[in-house]
Amino acid sequence: MTSQDQGWRNQSGADELLVLSSSTGLKFMQLFVDTLADCFEADLVTIGELMVNKVERINVLAGVFDGKPLQGFDYEACVTPCVDVIKTSERKVFLCRVQEGYPQDEMFVEEGINSYIGFPLKNNQGEAIGLIQASWRREIEQEEADHVMETIGLFVNRLSTELTTVHDMRILAALAEGSSNTGNLDALRLLCIQIQAALKIRVAFIAECMDGDDNQFRILTFCQDGKIATQAEGKVYPYQGTPCIHLKERDTFLIANNLAEAFPQQEQFKTEGLTSYLGVNIHDDSGAVIGHFALQNDREVLETTLKSDLFKLLSHRAGLELRQFKAEQRRQSQAAETPSIACEIHQRLATIQQSATELEGHINTPHRQGAAATNLKTLQHQIADALGLLRQLEDSSKDT
Repeated sequence: MTSQDQGWRNQSGADELLVLSSSTGLKFMQLFVDTLADCFEADLVTIGELMVNKVERINVLAGVFDGKPLQGFDYEACVTPCVDVIKTSERKVFLCRVQEGYPQDEMFVEEGINSYIGFPLKNNQGEAIGLIQASWRREIEQEEADHVMETIGLFVNRLSTELTTVHDMRILAALAEGSSNTGNLDALRLLCIQIQAALKIRVAFIAECMDGDDNQFRILTFCQDGKIATQAEGKVYPYQGTPCIHLKERDTFLIANNLAEAFPQQEQFKTEGLTSYLGVNIHDDSGAVIGHFALQNDREVLETTLKSDLFKLLSHRAGLELRQFKAEQRRQSQAAETPSIACEIHQRLATIQQSATELEGHINTPHRQGAAATNLKTLQHQIADALGLLRQLEDSSKDT
């Protein structure tokens, strides 16, 4: 291709890309990668979303490879140039021999990918949440790379917005659908997974306050790297020595970095590379603290996270689910108590019946009239006790 032909193709491609303004979401992304690959004869073009795990992965939402659609799969980012785009939040360009710098990228090596251009896609806080990349089996000239970067640059903000919207809409749809098991542990587990994925952090957990012991809290559910750690559920931890201790003084607490240094007793912060923490108290309808949820990450958690609409929505949902969980636990506890209360009432009534029979005998016996007065007082107390149990049973039935 001559430079003149290539210049015409690039101009034509830029004009063609402008037609994309009428599309949105995943359709826009797929049209964009199709057009970009066609205009610049790229062998591989993808738009991917960052999946935060211990080993970061990229979920491909739209792509084209050798002219065919490519989507619905994910790959390990750490062996590809994509990881540097994500970590630095800066564009990366390799005009040739890209596979030499990433010899463990099996796809690049097997397919003979030679050149690469990657752009980070960012959320409103400036954090990289994904990327768009274009790759070629051939070497590319600097002039051609400049044209590609100029074209992507025209749309990078739009692509970032579309990726954020697709991500948020997926989370909102999941929250709207909710769990069929609202009020039990499965609902909290599902929400914990959604929080971890939605906010792209390593760890999310939900904890409850301990009745009668404000020095400890109990982990209800714990999600790390996209998986529920059932071995952590039900464990009781002291507030002292953990960042959660600060939630006893305020409703939110943020450590943006240096988490391991601030809490050296928590060895997992160092071994897991966790550097930041954000905790938020959860209140019941009366305003009393009943628990909290917390986030931990291996990158800085920004103050702006607290102000985002998505975080506010997830925080509200966490409060709702924990309140429902606590209400369900009370209901089950009261339901378990009901049979024992009914049994005790039955026993009290039998005692009352026996006392009434004795009282009747004393009344009919002239020389036992003094004993009758004592028996009458005993019977009155027994009736009062039985009425108290009946009221307890009635209150229990109302709560359920």
